[in-house]
Amino acid sequence: MEDGREGLKKQDCNIEETKIILEEWKIVIQTQMHFNEMIMRARTTGVSVVMAVYGAAALAYGQYPSKLLKICGLEYHVSAAIILFGIVLLMSIFVMDFSYFYKMLIASVERGEQIDRAYENRRIDGTRLFGMTTIISKNVSRARSILCLIIFYGCPFLIGVACLVYLVWFYCPV
Repeated sequence: MEDGREGLKKQDCNIEETKIILEEWKIVIQTQMHFNEMIMRARTTGVSVVMAVYGAAALAYGQYPSKLLKICGLEYHVSAAIILFGIVLLMSIFVMDFSYFYKMLIASVERGEQIDRAYENRRIDGTRLFGMTTIISKNVSRARSILCLIIFYGCPFLIGVACLVYLVWFYCPV
């Protein structure tokens, strides 16, 4: 009788422990989703605003072909200042994204991977409980995600720089 109770208590503790682990795992997954949403919102909004700023520069260029700014005795088309603003905005969004939001996402992914590794053999009714974070990490490596991030921000950055170079060094007012 006593052996049966001890076995039941041990099993109950195992179930309680599993519940606690599952609760932490759910919080880690929710945190990953939260940071991912923040990143996507910042990227889509930020790059959209930067492209709108570039559009404003194109509009200023088309509407006011001879509108120049004097800075330190040199003259530049007003569009150059607008594009420069867009580039600075894009760079600040990138820094906040990569140095802050992305790092928090990676930290939550690393915690998920720790849970996956620690409980990779834990099963309920033959079903493996953990492993999703590790599977996703294997299919989308950090190097690949950084490459995508650089391309995502690099395209509008290069467009802005090319337009700025043209306006500063090659533009001749009519």
